[in-house]
Amino acid sequence: MQGFQHAEYERIASLDRARREYQSECDRRAVEVAAVNTALDHLIQGLAVGTAEAVDEYIGIVLSNSPYPECFPVEHDSSYDAAQRELSVTVTVPHPSTLPLEREFRYNKAKDEIVPTLLPQKDLKDRYLQAIRQVSLRTLHEVFTADRSGQIRTIALTVGTEGIDSATGLTKRTSLVAVAAERSRFQTFDLANVVPLATLEHLGALISKRPFELEGIDASKAIRG
Repeated sequence: MQGFQHAEYERIASLDRARREYQSECDRRAVEVAAVNTALDHLIQGLAVGTAEAVDEYIGIVLSNSPYPECFPVEHDSSYDAAQRELSVTVTVPHPSTLPLEREFRYNKAKDEIVPTLLPQKDLKDRYLQAIRQVSLRTLHEVFTADRSGQIRTIALTVGTEGIDSATGLTKRTSLVAVAAERSRFQTFDLANVVPLATLEHLGALISKRPFELEGIDASKAIRG
């Protein structure tokens, strides 16, 4: 009987501890949820009136969730000018030297190995050229589409890459595309049917003719929205 009573006491004490731990965890989660909801309400209110902080945060979320292939990671940095209702976006694409060189892979039965076939140099250059043009239009499209309240009137976009400068040994940024787009004009385009180069030229963009060779542009001469 004493052994039973001791075991029952331990069971009740253990159950009581478990209940307290569970309640503590529930309270902690409730506090976290309340904080998240408060931050979300603040973001929604800020977007409704177009505060720079809210637009910057929202566009940062949108662009950070923009999926790209693992072999072609893209980074975004943006800043919103509420007075001008203009979003400045800086896009960083991979350096040409980091891109895959293989066109296809074949199995060599005699040697029991996978043998890659490399892309011709011209194909490498054309692929990179097309990629930066498509990234430019895609970023403009993603921002304008996500901004459903229409706070952003214009976008000033710069696309470039970073790498080691062979002359200095330091990291150097090379601008490859600079373009400004106005919402009402850009959203009349049917992007499913456009040629990226033609669209960028239509917008008055500055575009590097030899981005694979890191022939840059003077982004300071780009036309503001």
